This record gives sequence, C-alpha cells and structure tokens, in this order.
Amino acid sequence: MIATRGHRISDPQRYQGRNSRRRVGRLLAVAERRRYNPGMRRPTRFSLAAFALLLVLLGAYTAYWLIIAEQIKSGVTAWAQAERAEKIDVRWESIGVGGFPFACRVSLKTATLRDRRLNPAPELRIPALSGEARPWNFSNWRLYAPEGFSAALAAGGARPPVKLAAQNVAGVVATGPQSNTILWLHLGDIDAEAGEAIAVSMADAWVVLPAKPPQVHTEPAIGVAVNLRQLKLASVIPILGDTIDELALALSVKGAVSGGRLVQAISEWRDAGGTIELDNLQVKWGELGSTASGTIALDRELQPMGGFSGAIQGYDQILAALVQSGRMRAAEAGLARLALAMLAKAGPDGKPAITTAFTIQNGQMFLGPAKLGKAPRIAWE
Repeated sequence: MIATRGHRISDPQRYQGRNSRRRVGRLLAVAERRRYNPGMRRPTRFSLAAFALLLVLLGAYTAYWLIIAEQIKSGVTAWAQAERAEKIDVRWESIGVGGFPFACRVSLKTATLRDRRLNPAPELRIPALSGEARPWNFSNWRLYAPEGFSAALAAGGARPPVKLAAQNVAGVVATGPQSNTILWLHLGDIDAEAGEAIAVSMADAWVVLPAKPPQVHTEPAIGVAVNLRQLKLASVIPILGDTIDELALALSVKGAVSGGRLVQAISEWRDAGGTIELDNLQVKWGELGSTASGTIALDRELQPMGGFSGAIQGYDQILAALVQSGRMRAAEAGLARLALAMLAKAGPDGKPAITTAFTIQNGQMFLGPAKLGKAPRIAWE
C-alpha cells in the first residue's frame, strides 16, 4: 500500500490504473495507424497524376485546335486570292471559324463567285455557307447553305438568261492530294429558267473533278450526275402531262475548256475534239419510261449532233391515250400496236420495251429510221 497526500492506494488499485493507461495507449496507437495508411494514399496520388495529365492534354488539344482554326481561315483567304489571279472572283462579307472542340466549322456570310474567264461571266450567290470537318480528318467536309443559293448567266444575243435557285442545300465534298474531288449536293425547292420556267421538287447532284486537268481530248474535264424528281414544266405536254416523275442522267465532258468568250471557248473545245459522253439517261414520265446512252458533239454551227441507243417502255398506254384524246384513230393505233409489239422485248422489269436508236444529225432528230423533226437549237450568244 502506498500513501500519497493523505490518500492510500492499494496494490490492486495501482494495477488497475496501469492497465487503464495501457489500454488508452493501445487504442490511440491503433487509431493513429488507421489514420495513417500508406495504401490509401496511393489511389489519391494516381488520381492527381491522371487529372494533371488530362489538363496537359486538354491544353495541348486546345492549342492545336486554335492553330488549325487560324490556318484554315488564312488558307481560305489565300485560296480566294489565288483564284482571283486566275480570273475567278471569290468574295464574302465575313468569315468565321468555330466548332470547338470536336469540329472545325468555316462560316461565310454573303459569298459570291464569278468566273470572269467566260464572257458573260456566270455568277453564284450564297447568303450563308458553312463547311464542317473533324479536326483529325480534313479530307471530308459537310456543307450547309440553309438559305439556299442562286446562280445566273446573263443573256447574250438571242440566248435568253439562265437562272437557277434552290431553297434548301446540303452536301459533302471529299478530296485528296492525289485523288479526284467529289462534290455531292442535295437540293430542294428548285426553280430554273432558260427561256421556259421549270420547277423541281427535289434533286441530288454529283460533280467529279479529276486530280489533274485533261491533257488530251479523251480525258475528262468534269463528270456530272443528276437525279431530278417531280419536274413541273411551264407548258402541258399532250398525253404525258406537265410533270416528269423522274429524270436521271450521268455524263462526262471530255477535253479541256479554255477561257474567253463563251462562243470562242466552246468552239476551241469542239475543234480540239471535245465531246460529251452520256453514260446514262433515265426518264419516267407518266406511263412513258426510257433509257439511253451515247455521245454528243457539236457541228460547225455549234449545234448538237450524236447517236444514242436505248429502250422505250409504255408505248401501249401512250397509244391508248392518243385514241382517247381523239389524236389517233383506233384502227391506226391497232396497226401501230401490232408493229411495235413485234419489235418489243421484255425489259429488266418484265415490261415490254422497244430497243431503238436515237440520232441527231444536220439539225434533224431520228428515232431509228423515222424522222421526228428539227432538233432544238442552242443559242450560245
């Protein structure tokens, strides 16, 4: 027993005090060890390192995008200046680049293009045009013209003015350093005028420009394909009506076309052996269906001449409509139907079709041996 300041502490009490202090010490040590856990600090370090790396990558990508955007803007401006040196006047009211972070979008306001190599110069006007590409792939650009476009070629001499306008335009242009440039456009609500007015509900167009300009007259200068739907004509064609359901064609212009006056440029192209290869023509007009392919050239008067081969479907329905309208007697239609049936063969869809040839020569049109009449003349000026 121990006495302290008037109190006596027995041995058991002293032993219990020591045990209590030891328990408290062990509990504090355990708590400290739990609070300081090297294994728990390792994920925290990894998270901080990953976050720092992400910030570095984001900063580097932002700098890359800003540099690319500035290069695109300066590149478009340099391209326009180079085209002006080639007598192609390209202008716009303002230009901007946006689309960060996953796109590069070039926006032009009130853009115009005039090809002064030709006289009169064709002109294209686009109120708002944007082109968008991925920052890692500049070979494909999506084009948007939400306010449409208008194109015009002024009248010259006896030739009436040519006008084209579309309200809704979207497309894609694909290009490469050693490959063809391909432009696809989807157009809606189209109005065209070339002496007569034509309205088109919807159209798809493809333009193919070779990587190099043609060196000889057998090499293509440009390829064009068009698919027009619901063409409404200004005048009603008897039997067939005023609306062509579908018109599709694909052609390629062979030989280089020089600059200068339009008549002079076309004459030089013709003299160099230039031709137009009509690879495909398909027409669906009421009950009439036709296909054709062939070659077109220009004669000394710059009028078309050429030969085509193709097939015609729906002649039986046309004969019946002629009889109903009083334009053909029933007996005459019966003889014509018998003669045509002997010439007809089943087409790809099983319907009878007449395979025949269509030619234009000396200003006259021929369907097989039958003379159809004068070919429409082209007024170049």
